[in-house]
Amino acid sequence: MKKLLVATMIVLVAATSSLAAERRPAGKIDTNELTSETQVMANSSDNHLAMAWWIPNEFWEAVLSRDGSTSEADKRSLLDAMAGISLLAVVQADITPFGAFKFYSMEEVEKKIAISFTAADGKSYSMAPMKTIHPDLEIVLGLFKPVLGAAMGNLGNNMHFYVLEDRAGSVQRLLDPYKEGKLSLQFAQRDDTRVSAAMEFPLNALFFPRKCPNGKDAHISWKYCPWTGQRL
Repeated sequence: MKKLLVATMIVLVAATSSLAAERRPAGKIDTNELTSETQVMANSSDNHLAMAWWIPNEFWEAVLSRDGSTSEADKRSLLDAMAGISLLAVVQADITPFGAFKFYSMEEVEKKIAISFTAADGKSYSMAPMKTIHPDLEIVLGLFKPVLGAAMGNLGNNMHFYVLEDRAGSVQRLLDPYKEGKLSLQFAQRDDTRVSAAMEFPLNALFFPRKCPNGKDAHISWKYCPWTGQRL
């Protein structure tokens, strides 16, 4: 009887947790909100710009779920090609006193960029853009890059795309936007000044909003309601 009671409690706790943090299906993910959460600016001065956009596969799933012109088989093929990786788009530039942008080349950025991820258990992983990628992925990226670049205007025309491997040893998905973690980026200016940016996981856009007792939406990372102090 005692074992049955304990098992029941475990099930109830698990059910409560899943309801408290229910994932959105691809068709319900707001891509604008997701993009906002995954774009970060480095803490640089007024004469320098360094911006990064981490693009998880959930972004592509959300976009393709709204695409009525592509067959389900082709959508699956596109997503399969992106499996095990994510994209990091970076634009970096020096800004002249007159406001002109002197953009960095892809090689300049890659030569000195430092990427690391800290998991919920505190373990840190150093990452680097992949040097070689599968030919199928190369073709898919060729299709996606113009779309992403156009969405960013002039900055998009000077944005460089790097492929990050999402696996590390036995970890099948290192950069998991549903779990706690921190993606840290460090850039080097031409004078070797270092600037940094960071992104915190989990991403709020991937979950249905939880509610505080006062009816306001609670961010997925909150443990307590900031207005009432009640545990979420």
